[in-house]
Amino acid sequence: MGPTPETRFSLPVKGDYKPISGYGIIGNTRTAALVGYDGSIDWCCMPKFSSPSIFASILDHRKGGRWAVRPSGSCSSTQSYIEDTNILRTEFRTVTSRVVVTDFMPCSVTPGAWSTPPEIHRIVESLSGEMEMQFVFSPVFDYGSEAPNFTEAEYGVSIRNRREEMVLSTSAVFPLTKTGIDGKFRIGQGEKKAFVLSYGEGIPRKIRDYQSERKRAKTEVFWLDWVSLLRYRGRWKEAVTRSALILKLLVYAPTGAMVAAPTTSLPESLGGERNWDYRYSWIRDSASSLWAFHKIGCRSEAEAYLRWLIDNNPSLDLDLRLMYDVNGGTNFKERSLDHLEGYKKSRPVRVGNQAVEQLQLDAYGYMLDSIYFSSKHGRAIDEEMYFRFVKPLADYILEHWSEPGNGIWEIRDKREHYVYTKAWCWAGLDRAVKVARAAGHGEDVPVWASAMKQIKKDVLRHGWNEEKRSFTIFYGSKDLDAATLMLPLIGFLPADDEKMRSTIEAVTKELSDGALVYRYRANDGLHGKEGAFLLCGFWLTACLARLGRVGEASNNLQELLGRANHLGLYPEEVDPKTGDALGNFPQAFSHMGLILAANELDTALDSGIGALSE
Repeated sequence: MGPTPETRFSLPVKGDYKPISGYGIIGNTRTAALVGYDGSIDWCCMPKFSSPSIFASILDHRKGGRWAVRPSGSCSSTQSYIEDTNILRTEFRTVTSRVVVTDFMPCSVTPGAWSTPPEIHRIVESLSGEMEMQFVFSPVFDYGSEAPNFTEAEYGVSIRNRREEMVLSTSAVFPLTKTGIDGKFRIGQGEKKAFVLSYGEGIPRKIRDYQSERKRAKTEVFWLDWVSLLRYRGRWKEAVTRSALILKLLVYAPTGAMVAAPTTSLPESLGGERNWDYRYSWIRDSASSLWAFHKIGCRSEAEAYLRWLIDNNPSLDLDLRLMYDVNGGTNFKERSLDHLEGYKKSRPVRVGNQAVEQLQLDAYGYMLDSIYFSSKHGRAIDEEMYFRFVKPLADYILEHWSEPGNGIWEIRDKREHYVYTKAWCWAGLDRAVKVARAAGHGEDVPVWASAMKQIKKDVLRHGWNEEKRSFTIFYGSKDLDAATLMLPLIGFLPADDEKMRSTIEAVTKELSDGALVYRYRANDGLHGKEGAFLLCGFWLTACLARLGRVGEASNNLQELLGRANHLGLYPEEVDPKTGDALGNFPQAFSHMGLILAANELDTALDSGIGALSE
């Protein structure tokens, strides 16, 4: 994690939009909110990650709605988390005063209690001097499309539309307008004020009834207890711990589903059309999280989604989608919200994701890999599990691996024979073979093992381009694909295999900019260029570690750590020229990639492979 910068600004903020990297995140393992360095909550969906937003000014600074608590004059700010928690502190400073705003969403494991009420707590405290604070509260339901009705109450404000209600509880008195509150209050040295937004409540209670300090303490214990379970003892503990906390925050606790990111439509390129809704759970993301959580010692999170998906889908082989909503549904048709201008006027703003309809056979490989990994770490594969899931999933791959699909990058124009997908079909059968042998079902091994040989032969023949001396994105293409860096990481080929080593070199030469790596340069039919994909940079670092080139790998990892924002959070992509964050934020895959790269490099260094001085 890089140093925490001090961001100086004059309020009200003159620019329409803050940088994507200018936010911290808070959450309750049901949903999350983005809090800017200026004290403004510019994105939050209630009560779930995939629910319509109540604050969305990050997608339209005029119509989206926000909740800002910030000084009314010029100041500087810093943000930090209370150590090893997801409780965020934004400190504002002037020449004569210091005020800190502590933001959190309650989390607790108290037995029998409503452990995660859909609330946002904001505690404002003066550390020194007196300061005048601006208070802007302007929620808008349904992605900024439905203005709520505001009703003043004894202890705050009731906010309603036809289907939803929530309350703002406050001890301060503010003038109420048609769009909410835009007022000021003063806070003196040593004074503390609390404000609470409670979703699903109709009439605000006294502010003390929400017990903000008590819930803050319980929430701190919740996060500290969870971090105490982590078993990572490597060289990058601070960055790995923060990544683990973000991954935990993005898990929807009732099902164990992990959203790819808590946001939608933050652009991969300003003015382009690469704006997607990532508030859903991809099979590959959740399977990768299983591996990441196991590596850092959190087995319960690793198992939850796999268990839920299997228990609730008895025909998994015939009905496996590449992604689900947090409750397991697949009915989220993609549509554009034309009334929103988009982040920095980058339309379209999309909700839903058309990729749910795509064919991605790597999802079957990921599922089998998850089942195998889970069995390897203690979950028994009984007869019911084997015949309901392992064998049907493997047989599905056996029957369909030779078909074209859409690939990991979800290219929409047509299906192709993607090298990455074929490799994951091989990996799925490899895991099925290992499970079959362990479960005493050797009768299934020969046909699966034979198909594995056939898939590998097919990839080596059709996925390799002799002119490029590299595996390519799909059969017959000359374009490279950073996803082929995964081949040694899943065991398809060793990193020091001649073809794999050459591919790593080719990807480094053609797709990388220092430690940053682009996914591909192929024409995917979409307007606008994208930035470097952070996950791919972590893959390259892991591959270099596998090759024993630990000096290069260490330098890469250090550069990538410097690409995190001031809180250690990663977006999906980075513009190598400007360093600007791009895409949805924070991105689970980026944080998984960091854990992967750190573990691979730790392993290489601990085993004495290579030398840091090379």
